[in-house]
Amino acid sequence: MSLSRSVYLGSPVWAQNLMLSLYGWRLRQLRYGGVHERVLTRLRESQWWPPERLQQFQIESLNRLLRHARMNVPLYRERGLPNDLTALDERWLAIPLLTKRELREAGRKAISSRTPRWRLQEVHTGGTTGTPLTVYCDRGVLQQNFAFFARFLEWAGVPPRARVATFAGRVVVPPVQRRPPFWRLNRASNTMLFSSYHISADTVLAYAEALRDWAPALIDSYPSSILPIARFVQESGFQGIRPAAVITSSESLSLGARDLIQGAFGCKVLDHYGAAEMVALITQCPQGSYHVNPEFGVIELLHNGKPAEEGELGEIVATGFINPVMPLIRYATGDWAMSAGGECSCGRAFPMVARVEGRSDDVIVTPEGRLIGRLDPIFKNVTSLLETRIIQDARDHVCVEVVASAGFTLVEEAALLEELALRLGSSMRVEVVRKTTLDRTRGGKLRSVVNLVSSSPSSD
Repeated sequence: MSLSRSVYLGSPVWAQNLMLSLYGWRLRQLRYGGVHERVLTRLRESQWWPPERLQQFQIESLNRLLRHARMNVPLYRERGLPNDLTALDERWLAIPLLTKRELREAGRKAISSRTPRWRLQEVHTGGTTGTPLTVYCDRGVLQQNFAFFARFLEWAGVPPRARVATFAGRVVVPPVQRRPPFWRLNRASNTMLFSSYHISADTVLAYAEALRDWAPALIDSYPSSILPIARFVQESGFQGIRPAAVITSSESLSLGARDLIQGAFGCKVLDHYGAAEMVALITQCPQGSYHVNPEFGVIELLHNGKPAEEGELGEIVATGFINPVMPLIRYATGDWAMSAGGECSCGRAFPMVARVEGRSDDVIVTPEGRLIGRLDPIFKNVTSLLETRIIQDARDHVCVEVVASAGFTLVEEAALLEELALRLGSSMRVEVVRKTTLDRTRGGKLRSVVNLVSSSPSSD
């Protein structure tokens, strides 16, 4: 365990709140300073552009990206890129897809030679397959990225600096804690950070009361975290939680889950899809349509290597515009979406998808009854992992299957076990099993969390 985490988890609640607030202040300067407001102003205007102007913007942005990558990124000098395009024609489709494994192997060859090392910011992702990856950017890229998210919050009707309740993959509460508070306060961002790893039948009332007392304008959550609380609110008649919106991400959101959450909290649920690689952004408008954000980049849906037909599932292949530090061109995300046509009554001419798939996992249930959802954060810093799957095969036992390079050492294995222990607690036994390959579904997808013991709480 790192010294900073050890100090944090060993500190009293007031000190943890202070440390989170100081860290939050630093992140706020990093994400919302600089070009953020200027980019947000431009995005408020571009969301109403007609289709022709959006298409022109995409081609111009794409050509700038291709020229930059050819000149300044060693990876693309080796792979080769076409000259300026007038459309996404056969020259574009001839560019080979970039896989996550190829990106990992490229290392610093994927970074622009024009970016000094001192400007580099690191973003870590565990990904939907548990394959860790480090993405490089700079402050300006982060500020653009969060300008897009700020526009999405405006779609949701959430005012700036409003109170937020967040359920995510952070370890904000010691794993051994059995009594509330299972939440900590980040005053710099006016956010209450709720633990996603302490929700159970015994604690759900405390969570509901804390949400009522905090009175957030926004609940930002994994579906698997907010769903048990919404179900409790519906079944018990608990009153007083009335946010302006609930925003979900990182997991597939079923229609049943959406209806339950909306009924419990009396507000719209707006889902969105993004990636730490900053190549793609799909956000739901108030009318419920999933809109590809065309100013963010180009998204292709490919089925068996060809553009998916309307109503057909395709893999999300993305090319991002906002990160020239580490440009990703025709990047295969491993996630899937269903193609859709038509126009949305919200008035935006953005392309649409019917739904996003490929992020559905089971939920681990600890012996104490705690529901452990999204677990990909544990893989972010174990760089030698290629693929992983977590399988609960007994009430108190979890098997972590890993496909790893030769660099997967006992030290990295111990770090992985430590991260899991912080989320699952001491009552769950964990075993790491090395594999040469992991089984896929009939559709070729990898389920990264599988519960073989009991059916996970339904999202329908």
